[in-house]
Amino acid sequence: MKIALLHPPLGETSGGNLYNRNILHQARLCRFPLHSVTVSAIDRERLAEWQENYELLIWDSLFWQELAGMVETLKNSPGCLLCHYLPSLNPLVAARDRAVRCEIECRAIESLRFVIATGQVVFDEIQRRFPSKSVGLCEPGIDEAFKPEPVQKNTSTIVQFLTVANLLPEKGYLDILQALAGLTECSWQWHFCGSDSVNTEFTQCFWQSVGELNLLDRIHYEGVLTSEQVAELMRVSDVFVSASHYESYGIALAEAVTMRLPIVASETGAAGQIVQHGVNGFLFVAGDVDALRVHLARLISESALRRSFRGRQYFENRSWGQSFTIFERLCREAFCLSSQ
Repeated sequence: MKIALLHPPLGETSGGNLYNRNILHQARLCRFPLHSVTVSAIDRERLAEWQENYELLIWDSLFWQELAGMVETLKNSPGCLLCHYLPSLNPLVAARDRAVRCEIECRAIESLRFVIATGQVVFDEIQRRFPSKSVGLCEPGIDEAFKPEPVQKNTSTIVQFLTVANLLPEKGYLDILQALAGLTECSWQWHFCGSDSVNTEFTQCFWQSVGELNLLDRIHYEGVLTSEQVAELMRVSDVFVSASHYESYGIALAEAVTMRLPIVASETGAAGQIVQHGVNGFLFVAGDVDALRVHLARLISESALRRSFRGRQYFENRSWGQSFTIFERLCREAFCLSSQ
């Protein structure tokens, strides 16, 4: 058995690329025949070459458009989709565009025999659309860098908020900004990390809003960080904040809970599995800025509540090795199905 994971260049910071890098690393450790194939362009000649050299092709879901355009070619191909996300589920996209994206997704999924979903939301949606499609679920693992001890206590009276996400509209950055703008009389600082170059227009809009609200001295962009650097930032933070409008899973949220950070998160992705409202954090409906502001205000003013949430943090996370065990099983299932 020889398997290819066909993916775009893995340099860009994203949850999907993080997932791919870790799965490929685990495959190398286990000597599992999963090969990394970086794809910048797809044509019929290259497709024929891949089909000849590999017994199973696993396509990264960033290739929606290309896969949808090769339906007839792929029908008899030993193909599997690694589905990190469904673009049509992004609520910030106009209804007409969502319908177009949904059609593209459906054509791509129909052309492949097996799907590996990396989040429960995606898994459920694909099963709803394609009841007879073979779909497996393999959620992400947690990097070894994320260990809850030792936690460095913040001796300052300034509460340190942290967000880990690329600077994109769907990540809810403007919601957090609006919520914090109503809390200027409180002592807080907001740190965030992730790429600010994916959507430069939004990045410019965000910083313009920060300036107009006179919050430049309270908001700190930490850049694109390694897992070890993110873990260190979590150790010196007081509260993790996620206001995403759409997540397939939410790796950073799982990492923050592993680090025993109190959480304020929108009800997207796996947040409902990871956070118990009022027990180890607060959940709110994505886009509800008022609710977000109320939760942030409580955690600024009530240090005992922050300690309580931190002490009650418990999440049965899995290592990337454990995730790969599931991934390997699903690869074998996909191979068997494609060989029929």
